[in-house]
Amino acid sequence: MINKVKKLVNDFSLGELRTGLKVTSKEFVNKKITVQFPEERTPISPRFRGLHALRRYPNGEERCIACKLCE
Repeated sequence: MINKVKKLVNDFSLGELRTGLKVTSKEFVNKKITVQFPEERTPISPRFRGLHALRRYPNGEERCIACKLCE
């Protein structure tokens, strides 16, 4: 009986909508982390080990690992 009352109150007060608006408003006031890439560079971590590269076998065939780097 108590679960039904809680569900009715939650449905009536639009709990999911309220939760979604709370998350959205919290993210709206957070600092943005978007960087204008060619003009600005983000600091590179000291643990950075290199770049992705499309490797090839000695016969010229691609060594595909499905990274979608070629697209």
